[in-house]
Amino acid sequence: MPDYLVRLEPQSAFGTPLHSGTLFGHLCWAWRHKDGEESLGQWLAGLRRDPFLISDGMPAGWLPRPELPAPVERPRSVKEAERFKRAWKRRWMRRETFLKVRAALSPRTLLEALLTEQEEEERAGGARARWFRLARAPHNTINRLTGRTPEVGGLFFLDELWPEEGCKAEVWMRCSLERSVLEELFQIVSVLGYGRDASAGRGRFKCGVEPAPGDVLGGDWPRRMSLSHGTLTPNMREARYRLRTHYGKLGSLWATGGDPFKYPLTLLAPGATFRPADGGPYGELLEGVHPDKPGVVHNGWHLTVGYREA
Repeated sequence: MPDYLVRLEPQSAFGTPLHSGTLFGHLCWAWRHKDGEESLGQWLAGLRRDPFLISDGMPAGWLPRPELPAPVERPRSVKEAERFKRAWKRRWMRRETFLKVRAALSPRTLLEALLTEQEEEERAGGARARWFRLARAPHNTINRLTGRTPEVGGLFFLDELWPEEGCKAEVWMRCSLERSVLEELFQIVSVLGYGRDASAGRGRFKCGVEPAPGDVLGGDWPRRMSLSHGTLTPNMREARYRLRTHYGKLGSLWATGGDPFKYPLTLLAPGATFRPADGGPYGELLEGVHPDKPGVVHNGWHLTVGYREA
C-alpha cells in the first residue's frame, strides 16, 4: 500500500489533540458527508482485509522518542544528572536524528542524541519542536431555566491547545486510498473543523497530501516503533510502552440526541516499541466501543517505523 504524508498548518486553537483514532473518526464523517452512510459502511466493512494505518499528528520534521530501557550512564554531578533527566523525558526527537541512529539504537546512543539536540536548542538559534501550548479557558455556567449566569461562581475551565508561532503538523498514513480521495477527505475536515468546539471555530487548518519519503516507513527491521495510539496485540512481542486512557465521544450528527460517550479505551502511546512476530498489521480495529451503536469502531492500529537495537 502507498504511504502518504499530510502536512497541516493550524489556523485556530484546537480543543482536541491530534490523536490517530480521532483523526480516523473525522475522516469517517467526512466520507459520510461526501458519499453517504451506505458507502461509509461498505468501506468500514472492508478495513479488516485492507487496513487504514494513520499516525498521530506530530511536529513537522519530528518523531516520538522511542521507549527504551533507562540508560545506566552515571552522571558526574547533580547538574549533569538534571541534564540527563531533561533529555530522557523529551517527547520528540528530530526525524533526521532518528534515521541516523536507528541502525544501532541503544539507551546510550539515544541519550547522546537527545543530549545533542537539547544542547543545540539551548544555544542561540537552536531549532526546537514548534507545537501546541496548553491554555485554560474559563467559561460561564448557564442556568437552563433562566438562561442567565449565576450571580456568584459558576465558572468552569476547559483546556485548549494553541499553536505556537511556526507550528506545523505532520500525519503519516499507509492505506490503499488514492491521494485525491485523501485530499478531499482532509479538506472536508478542515472546513467542518476538528475536535471539540469545532462549531465555535476551533480545529481549523490548511492541509496538503503528498507521497511519504521512502526512507522513513519502509524497510525490513527487527524492531518497530509506533507513531499512533493503538492497542497491544499478540504479534507485538517484547513491547515497551506507556499507557494512555482514551475517553472517546461520538461526533457530528451523533453528538446530540443520545449518549455521546464511548467506552474508555486503554491504548499504547506513540513511541511504543516492540519486536514484530509477523508482517502486521499491529494493533486492531476495535468494535463494540459504544453502548448503543454497534456500528461504531475505533482505529487502534499502529503505523510504525523500523529500527535495530545495538
